[in-house]
Amino acid sequence: MFRRKKYMSIDFSEGYPVGKNIYYECSECNEVIPSTPIDSLSCKCGNVSIDVDAGRISINDDNQVKIFSR
Repeated sequence: MFRRKKYMSIDFSEGYPVGKNIYYECSECNEVIPSTPIDSLSCKCGNVSIDVDAGRISINDDNQVKIFSR
């Protein structure tokens, strides 16, 4: 599904990147979710959550998340 992943080096203290082709990959449950979903969602284990209504991304453990674009 994601053949050409370009992993990003992120300083999480500056916020979380979003964009049409930016995805969050949880290393705990191996789920990939888009940074701009239509509806709010979380990965299977709940480490990464995106609240569309509040415009907020929440990550419980930054060390368990990779961000990539394609």
